Amino acid sequence: MRNANVPGTFRQSAKGLAHPSGVFVELPGIGSYFYRQHLNPGKPTLLLVHGMVVSSGLNWFRLFPALSRHFNIIAPDVRGHGRSSRGDGRFTFEMAADDLAALIEEVECGPVIAVGYSMGGAIIQHLWHQHPQHVAGLVLAATNYKARVARHEELVVLPFFAAMVGLGNAVELFGHLPKGLIKRFLPRLADQLHEDDTRWALDELRRASLRMVFESGREMATHDASEWLHEIDVPTAVVCTRNDRAIPQEHQREMAELIDGCQLFEHDDGHLACIDPEFGEVLAKVCLSVARRVNERGRKRA
Repeated sequence: MRNANVPGTFRQSAKGLAHPSGVFVELPGIGSYFYRQHLNPGKPTLLLVHGMVVSSGLNWFRLFPALSRHFNIIAPDVRGHGRSSRGDGRFTFEMAADDLAALIEEVECGPVIAVGYSMGGAIIQHLWHQHPQHVAGLVLAATNYKARVARHEELVVLPFFAAMVGLGNAVELFGHLPKGLIKRFLPRLADQLHEDDTRWALDELRRASLRMVFESGREMATHDASEWLHEIDVPTAVVCTRNDRAIPQEHQREMAELIDGCQLFEHDDGHLACIDPEFGEVLAKVCLSVARRVNERGRKRA
């Protein structure tokens, strides 16, 4: 049963930031599952899959306006993230991919162009591998196909995410302190946010749990699609973030080389490119390119 808050519309924040309205569905094996939806009749559907710890709103809120002009949008909170239930057992990319397939069937929106950012890129690789009938194309942004866990990632990245979760929880205890801390750790984000939007961002972070930080981090540290990545047979694009310290650019390029016919797009930014509205225009062009190839493929088969 769907519980919609007027799907297909945008909620405007105090500074004009747009968020597609939210919908809850009940999915087998997990229960309550949340996704954001923007309806654009007659346009291809993008399935936007967010990165580690954050929610669909927090990952994509700067990019929704550019993408929504050209596409239907389905942007779920992956299990255990945001407003979606955690379900039973340990978080795995395989389970997260099964949830996405169930959502596509529930919403009847497939096959989709799946767009994955960071951890989301790994999840949509599994979506294609486990449920290829639901995937018309892939866009892999700021992500990798195989974990190469460097020491700085073990000692810095996971504790940083854990600290951000703690910061989100601190919002209930400290009045103006979180704003200052976010400005220190994420200055680009803090400078762009109105006070109300900062509170919203902190609330999104507060929904994460330390357990999910380490379970999703463990999945990222063991992710390896090298045995079947070369089998991907749908139009695919890789968006390489050239200044990425979490996922080196050479690893992103290597992934593109291993996928037959993959298009490589390069963007001069780091792993937090998704908080820059200009990246929305870049990503829209990439998705349109994949959509054209999907259409050409369909015409040839017809």
